[in-house]
Amino acid sequence: MRRVLALALRDLKIEFRSRAGLLSTFFFLGVVLLILGFALGPETADLKRAAPGVLWVALAFAGSLLASRAWGLEVENDTLDELLLLPGSREWLYWGKFLFLFGLLFLLSLIVLVLVAGMFYLPLMAFFPLLVTVVLGIVGYAAVSTFYAGLVARLSTAQLILPILVFSVVVPVILAAVKATAALASGAAVADVWPWWQLLIAFDVIYLTASSLLFPFVVEG
Repeated sequence: MRRVLALALRDLKIEFRSRAGLLSTFFFLGVVLLILGFALGPETADLKRAAPGVLWVALAFAGSLLASRAWGLEVENDTLDELLLLPGSREWLYWGKFLFLFGLLFLLSLIVLVLVAGMFYLPLMAFFPLLVTVVLGIVGYAAVSTFYAGLVARLSTAQLILPILVFSVVVPVILAAVKATAALASGAAVADVWPWWQLLIAFDVIYLTASSLLFPFVVEG
């Protein structure tokens, strides 16, 4: 656990010091939201209907950009091999990168929620259930993104391959998150959203367990 937390905190410190990845990701998300806003507007009803999908499209793209950056810095600085030389199992390396990506996605999700609420009229009255949905969604997305980003980290085409690999696996998480967000936006009770939360929890557990167990074999290969 000390290694996991140390790795996650080190990566977060580097990211906040440079701010290059965060600023580029935030700028990209702003452009995406503006384009979608112009394409779906100006009718308020159309914007409200599209808000849940827009939210998760933005978070999905942000996850891919930040995941590739996390492992890319290790490869560029030749520190990945040094981390692998440390004694013990390799699962801690996966969990450290997962916590790093989850932390960045959580911070970005708060900003994106406010932007989508302002541009696409996404209701924030049920903020806590909406936040639970966002957390469950980004846990599953970060679990898959961290695994595949580590798999293709040494490839020159990593940034091109990563979204294809991730999106083909993480579709159930995105669909369940969109459905839960749409239900909350329409004023549904938590009891009506609970089945979607159960589905998200199930996929989160499966993805985290499978990725953690398979990661040592992937990174050593």
